[in-house]
Amino acid sequence: MNKFGLVVTAIAAITCSSAAFSAIGTLSNAKITQLITTEKTYGGCMAKLSKSISEVVNNCPSGWVTFSCDGSLGNSVPRASAMWESAQLAYALDKKVRVRIDNSKKLDGYCYSDYIRVEN
Repeated sequence: MNKFGLVVTAIAAITCSSAAFSAIGTLSNAKITQLITTEKTYGGCMAKLSKSISEVVNNCPSGWVTFSCDGSLGNSVPRASAMWESAQLAYALDKKVRVRIDNSKKLDGYCYSDYIRVEN
């Protein structure tokens, strides 16, 4: 392989590997199985999903997502509170949700969800 081919291959490998580490994915038809509220960790609130987050993004531990209720990831507290209320509603009514998960934003190692929709 010539030098140009090696450079192109190297650039492609770097681009592909960095894309795998930073991604946003949407998980559908999941139920909320547990909820956490806390003052000092996890951004103040978290929800555990019935489906594996690894189905849509890599590098997110277990099924837990944070909504960053304290606003620490740049979202507004009122917006996070609305998402949290949607999660609580889905949990209480045993409804499925659709969530968007960003593995480039984390709190205490858990990935951030910036979108939740309660489904039928």
